[in-house]
Amino acid sequence: MKQAILSFLLCSFFSLVQAQSSYIDSIIAIVEDDVITNSELGQKVNQIRKEFSSKGRNLPSNSSLNSQVLELLITQSILVQEAKNRGANVTDTQLNSTMQNLAKRNNKTLAQFRDALMANGLEYNTFREDVRKEMIINSLKSSYARQNTDISDQEVNDFISRNGSDTNSLEYRLSHILIAIPDGASTDQLTQARLKSEEVISKLNAGESFSQLAAEYSAGSNAIEGGDLGWRKLAEIPSLFANIIHDIEVDEVSSTLRSASGFHIVKLTEKRDSELVIVEQTSVRHILIKPDKLVSNEQAKQKLIDVRDQFLSGSDFAELAKEYSDDPGSKGLGGDLGWVEKGTMVPAFEKVLIATPTGETSEVFRSRFGWHFLQIQDRKKVDETDESKRKKIREQLQAQKQREVLEVWQRRLRDQAFVKIIDES
Repeated sequence: MKQAILSFLLCSFFSLVQAQSSYIDSIIAIVEDDVITNSELGQKVNQIRKEFSSKGRNLPSNSSLNSQVLELLITQSILVQEAKNRGANVTDTQLNSTMQNLAKRNNKTLAQFRDALMANGLEYNTFREDVRKEMIINSLKSSYARQNTDISDQEVNDFISRNGSDTNSLEYRLSHILIAIPDGASTDQLTQARLKSEEVISKLNAGESFSQLAAEYSAGSNAIEGGDLGWRKLAEIPSLFANIIHDIEVDEVSSTLRSASGFHIVKLTEKRDSELVIVEQTSVRHILIKPDKLVSNEQAKQKLIDVRDQFLSGSDFAELAKEYSDDPGSKGLGGDLGWVEKGTMVPAFEKVLIATPTGETSEVFRSRFGWHFLQIQDRKKVDETDESKRKKIREQLQAQKQREVLEVWQRRLRDQAFVKIIDES
């Protein structure tokens, strides 16, 4: 009898333990071939709470925060699975290098960085795998954007025709709330979304915080950050928003804007003039001697010292370059590299380029290409040319088109994926 009672108690105890474990790690969502557990959601929510607390920022209500974070985890899972289906992967070597860089950016060794994460309640291995997922997702997005976005000359011309080329000096900071609608939304779904957008507008008109309402209601990717889109030039702003940017003042909120994604509400948070960029160009020529299997490093250096001595003794630089230089690009031009802008040469070369006065010849120095000496022929400062302005506008239009394409693609993947959220109430 005692043995039977003991067996019953043990079975009851293990059933209770299993039930508690099941609750802690219960599945809260099924996403294609993946699952999201209650503990994963809890860890991510706690992480965001700590981040917001450290910055003194307010959080939305518990239910809204849980909903927003769950949606982030669902989207992350969909993108990681999509990336793996396309063969994307991040090796341990690549991940280790990124972790080292993260530690370095925080002025810590990797061990100190790990200890700091743990002191803040973060599991190091969990954080590490989150970084791996972000790397996989970024690789996927970058690949998709490159293949699916391009900016034509006509698009650049149209932008300049509408706005002029000098819009490059103005920057805008926008905040955004998106009341999303699914692909092929029904009339009822459209009505519900429109009513929700009107409710948000009413709350804004009553003086409620835009960032708080964005965190509470928005389906945009920046919702947790209060809908903040950051500083952007006009070409980097979605065309739907850019069309009304001149019609609203700083701190003013737009009327509701409709797109295929849903209903948008935009606030112009700040506006500023960026500084004029003056580009310094240097006219430079050089002679390069490369070490190889037949010429040792010291022999290459000494050979170049002898060539430099010939030049300083009166020999023609261009003729010496044509005879001795191992740089195929400049050899036929007498060593002339043309007008060089800052940041276009390798660091070792640029350091000497900056340090050498105009009209002077540098000492012999080493870069990853071999041994050089250079002569500075002239320097000039130039304002941005029309060509460079067009280039910047093209880059900004490209960046914005990539954001728009990625946003639509990401929402399409979300709508098409099998997602089942398990109601634990």
